[in-house]
Amino acid sequence: MKNSLRQEFYKFNYQKTPIYGFLALLVLMIYTLLSGNVNKSMITQAFGAGQWLSIIMITISSTFLTMEYKNNTMITLLYKSSSKLQVYLSKILVMIIYSIFLLVISFVFTLILKAISTGDKFSWIELYGQNTLFSGLILTLIGTFIYLLFTISLAFLLITLFKNNAAVICLGLVIAFLGASLSSVIMDNFPRLIPLIKWNPLNMIYVMNQLNKTPIFSNISHLSNWQLINGNIVYILIFNLLGYLLFKRSRV
Repeated sequence: MKNSLRQEFYKFNYQKTPIYGFLALLVLMIYTLLSGNVNKSMITQAFGAGQWLSIIMITISSTFLTMEYKNNTMITLLYKSSSKLQVYLSKILVMIIYSIFLLVISFVFTLILKAISTGDKFSWIELYGQNTLFSGLILTLIGTFIYLLFTISLAFLLITLFKNNAAVICLGLVIAFLGASLSSVIMDNFPRLIPLIKWNPLNMIYVMNQLNKTPIFSNISHLSNWQLINGNIVYILIFNLLGYLLFKRSRV
């Protein structure tokens, strides 16, 4: 497993994908800063890092796996490995580790952007809702990490299913920008079915914000924090299982 993971890291770095994701995150966070007045909400949301990271990770995750099929290196990879499960898990782990790296970068860059844009205007120990600015930021990043696991798992499942990078990226953009709104519209139009509909996968995106702003978003998602976390975990497990089964049976 260690050798397989090491090889995957080498290929990932060789593609120069990590630097592109890193630069995209910084540019998009700066764009968020410049697109409106900096307030407490923007700070606790890490200058939109959650939304940008979900787009970046679904793009990078799908590209990372697609390149193996596109360059016809998947055959060689599977031939050298004794287990398809090992190959699949190694790729997933590389993406998870990279997402953690980007989350750390977003945290550090949030501190820098906040200091540059507001100075001492907002104190990190100042209350915003039920939390301080700092704890609100941490809760947002924790929720973002949970949703990134969801995103990575979904991207791998869709690539093994369609083997079409453009389709997966487009779907990822739709989910990132319209998923939560679409989920709310569905529940608003079918109120009697809310006990069932609230568990739909599009509703899971609220985990990025609800941990920090529980009273507001729990009324929209109709799920408690723990229900939302557990829902994400269940979908992550389902996506990974289905993704691996498709990967195992696919012809390369």
